[in-house]
Amino acid sequence: MSPAFKLILGTPLNAVPKPWLTLPVPGVMVNAYELLRNGKYHSLRGERLRRHLGLSDEQELWIDSGGYQFLKRGIDPGVDKIAKVYREVSADYYISLDYPPSPRDSEHEKRTKLARTIEAFTRLRSLLRGLASEGRLVPVFHMATNSSLRLQLHVYSSFAPIAAVGGLVPYFMQLAGRGSRAKAVLFLALLRKLWDGRLHALGLASTSIIPLLKALGIESGDTQTWRHKAAYGKIVVPGLGERHVSGRRVKFGPAKIRREEEEVFNQFISAAAAKLRFSPASLRADFKARALFNAWVLLLVATDGHAYRGPSRAFARLHELARRLAESTAEAVEEKLERLLTGSM
Repeated sequence: MSPAFKLILGTPLNAVPKPWLTLPVPGVMVNAYELLRNGKYHSLRGERLRRHLGLSDEQELWIDSGGYQFLKRGIDPGVDKIAKVYREVSADYYISLDYPPSPRDSEHEKRTKLARTIEAFTRLRSLLRGLASEGRLVPVFHMATNSSLRLQLHVYSSFAPIAAVGGLVPYFMQLAGRGSRAKAVLFLALLRKLWDGRLHALGLASTSIIPLLKALGIESGDTQTWRHKAAYGKIVVPGLGERHVSGRRVKFGPAKIRREEEEVFNQFISAAAAKLRFSPASLRADFKARALFNAWVLLLVATDGHAYRGPSRAFARLHELARRLAESTAEAVEEKLERLLTGSM
């Protein structure tokens, strides 16, 4: 059976619905970008954010630094601003400010962003010594091999029992050239062999990737896909993938439910409707019903013992790769990743 996996649902501050109020969701993640915008964190100091979200003491509360969101907008908030939020707003884990390299960056740009990420963690560790000593300040690894990876390991391993892996979403979206997804899988497998503590996958906990993370031994991951898919009129069904149910015209992505899929589809809809107490017909018209359904499916995939059951042959091959990598040495995995990154295979 696959190891336990903690699903962390990413959410806006004022999200509706809140699946964690009715489902055993292990944790929730909010973004420092939203907390900093208009000074929202001032009203959420101490335990107020946890109470605002309605989280129990057993559910983990994470705050992401918003590195990707800031970078996307050409903004650098600086370590001091992030530290101020982290110092005032109570949470279980705080993601260190990072500067995610793009797979399309030059080697110089990648090295520069890695250096800034390491420097940000070092500075935050100094400013937030209490959080760091408690193991609640989470450093972020980014794609690298050899000396660049060893530097990250050296700086982080002495000060953090838990680390995150960031910047891999573009790789799974196949934006990193030949073998894009394989590069991400190899890097995750390599880190799992080199890092002794808990590993968290930033932004990767979709229904297709969760079984892969579990196979690799990654303990947790976060996602906002439960909301994003619902907003586009989609639900996710294990064994089928994404399907449009809103009745709107399908402009991109998988089509509507096919006739041969109806039996599997109806089984999941009936089970979810009984658990969540909504009408199956409401999935067509109600964003909240779709979001709750998607959160329920994600939690189901995160907690069951099944391997990947989706329709994608490409993901099925990735799972086979993950199984092979589990039996490989760190040296062999790193060599294969290095060859793929340099285009020599």
